[in-house]
Amino acid sequence: MNMDAPLKRGRPPTLTVRDEFEIWQNREAGVPVKDCAKYFNVSPATVLRVMAKLRKKLGRIEKLPNGQRARSYLQRRENNQQF
Repeated sequence: MNMDAPLKRGRPPTLTVRDEFEIWQNREAGVPVKDCAKYFNVSPATVLRVMAKLRKKLGRIEKLPNGQRARSYLQRRENNQQF
């Protein structure tokens, strides 16, 4: 038995870091919590927990006009381009 390896206790994480970030991106794009939960096969409470955790790291989702929920830099930048 290797004494250097740490013991892993408890339940393994349901979502990977990549999955959590994908949930964040889906929510920014306006996908409902229930749909995100169904897609990743978790409960809506788990999605809300992930959102709360990432909100501390990344900040709140900005509210844009017309009820859109996305960051402003995700919009098209055609007006800013100069040729």
